[in-house]
Amino acid sequence: MRTTKIILLYILFQLSTVGIVQAQMERQRAESNPTIDDAFWTPTLVTQATTEHLAARNLNVTIMHSFGIATENPIRNFFGFDLVQNVRLGLDFGLTDRWSAGIGRSSQLNVVDLRTKYALLQQNTSDSKPVSISLKGGVGVVTQENRRSFEDDLSTMVSAIISRKFSDAFSLQLSPMYGHFNRYEDIGSTDLFSVGVATSLHLSKRFALMAEYYPVLGDRPAGTKNAFSMGLNIETGGHVFQLFFTSTDWHLEQYVMADNTEQFWAGDFRFGFNVNRIFGL
Repeated sequence: MRTTKIILLYILFQLSTVGIVQAQMERQRAESNPTIDDAFWTPTLVTQATTEHLAARNLNVTIMHSFGIATENPIRNFFGFDLVQNVRLGLDFGLTDRWSAGIGRSSQLNVVDLRTKYALLQQNTSDSKPVSISLKGGVGVVTQENRRSFEDDLSTMVSAIISRKFSDAFSLQLSPMYGHFNRYEDIGSTDLFSVGVATSLHLSKRFALMAEYYPVLGDRPAGTKNAFSMGLNIETGGHVFQLFFTSTDWHLEQYVMADNTEQFWAGDFRFGFNVNRIFGL
């Protein structure tokens, strides 16, 4: 009887060991080819959306702020800080690990925007998926009183966001995008195309340089220039602070394409900052 008990205990031990080993092997197989999700630290760089996504049930609260041109009467206007140009307050929520939706309001023209982003493909460590690809769509509506119809105040944008993290330090992104205004100022219906370029250079675990560029292709409103921004990301745990210089006072892609009249390298730049605070719900 004692020998039988010993044999049974030995068999149970072996079975349990096999289960643990199999579970460990399954976990190792599952983790042997993880996705790369830190090419950029935030879902939005300066104004361009990135391939970074919120985890499911995470809420990202954003404050985007731009000031006046720093080189116009710099002493009187304190390098533009006395001129609050545009502020956007936004909320984005991770519906799944790949799909998010958000809402925001900009103080300029009182534009309310809705947006959504979905990850089609995520770069992995084995390079069997060498790039990350996300799709973004957004709609904006001017709520400032202007005696125009609701339809005339609508604008839309769609983009395909393609990024690759080339090393632990360097990431590059291209974003073909299309923006449409049912009525832009007195021009009427307006269509805009651009291939946004964005990059990030990680200096350490807490600091990263960033830059983005909007070369508009084809027709554009008179006086519109290609927008450029550059700045610094600061990671503090739950917050990511983004300090930057930019030529545009807008935080929505379609407006950046349509309404940027300054040239960064000619000295027409302004200071701005974004604050990202993520809450797990």
